[in-house]
Amino acid sequence: MEQRVIELKGLLKELIDGVEPADVLGRFSVDFGSLDPLELAAAEELLAAEGTSLGEIQRANELHTNLTAARIAKKEPSDRIDLIPGHPAYVFLGENEGLSKLISDKLDPDLRKYLNSLEEKDRLDLEADAEELINIIKHYDRKENLLFPYLERAGITVPPQVMWGVDDVIRDLLRLFVKAIKQTPVMPKRIEMIYERLIPQLESMVVKERDILIPMLDHHMTERDWELVAQESSIIGYVFNKGIEGASNSDAMTWLKQQSGESISAIETDTAAVSGRVIMPSGDITIDQLTAMLNTLPTDLTYIDSDNVVRYYSEGKHQVFTRTRTIIGRDVLLCHPPQLIPKIKKLLEEFRSGAKDYEIVPVKIGSKLNLVRYYAVRNEQGEYMGTVEVTEEMSEILELIESRTGSNK
Repeated sequence: MEQRVIELKGLLKELIDGVEPADVLGRFSVDFGSLDPLELAAAEELLAAEGTSLGEIQRANELHTNLTAARIAKKEPSDRIDLIPGHPAYVFLGENEGLSKLISDKLDPDLRKYLNSLEEKDRLDLEADAEELINIIKHYDRKENLLFPYLERAGITVPPQVMWGVDDVIRDLLRLFVKAIKQTPVMPKRIEMIYERLIPQLESMVVKERDILIPMLDHHMTERDWELVAQESSIIGYVFNKGIEGASNSDAMTWLKQQSGESISAIETDTAAVSGRVIMPSGDITIDQLTAMLNTLPTDLTYIDSDNVVRYYSEGKHQVFTRTRTIIGRDVLLCHPPQLIPKIKKLLEEFRSGAKDYEIVPVKIGSKLNLVRYYAVRNEQGEYMGTVEVTEEMSEILELIESRTGSNK
């Protein structure tokens, strides 16, 4: 397998370097039979280890997929998790089936109709379709927050980062597509141009998830892991799965209820610790009290330790950014899109060296203003122990300040 990985890495590098895909495909077809998904993961990891940047791998991702996806070996039907109705893998791919139906049955016909008529009523139909389409972001959020951690724990970090980068390209195109349709004056050519870039990316991601991601996950996830994914999926939500037999919300819930074993609604903890108290210099408190108190705060808290590993997040009703329990134990750098990693790494290095103690970043999402604050956590000796992220939605507070100050004028 090691020699096959080296050879596959060489072929992938040729595609990155611009060698004619047909030539590479010809040699791949001769030299390789079926391809284990772990071989593809190992080849991309080796590319990165030898200095190929994530950006270069991402830009060639489409070529890599065309080369390898059809050759990824699949288990016998009786052993395939993606053929079990209600299973998270089945539901995940079922959402893609719903996405394909939306594109073929509604979006594409409505776009062609509008481009031919340029009538307002047809533009409004297209706008409604685009607003529905953008919900695919929930699907990508679940993938990045619930599924990627299992690959990362197995030492597979490059493929999920590359895929996340492509997800972000799709997110940007989706927002541009909606914006172009709503733009005044409307520019039909711009709408069509963005659409022609967006749809191939969406369709290619369907192939990547079906033929590469799910087989890769199947090597590294236990039934208990999938149960946790099923339970946590409801936090983010499903999309496009209504009417997809075996992939509906009720199918997902039925599968979860049928699983044997104790509840996994919480991360397993030592029962002695749960019954005890947390003793601190300024007082003591039960774990239940501490949990409830932290979840009551009007902030979104996340704590990473000195090794950049996520150790805690609050689960209150004020969550600004999606958090699921699968991030516990995850490298914080892998919890973010590739383009943000250099900034986060730089900030953590400044915290660790003592060059900086905090950073405040305002983030505008629609009409909401979120204040994201990062603080270096140090012990009494000044040694770095980790970082806490505190996120709070500030729009209501600003409105309250403005109303109070306005009434005093």
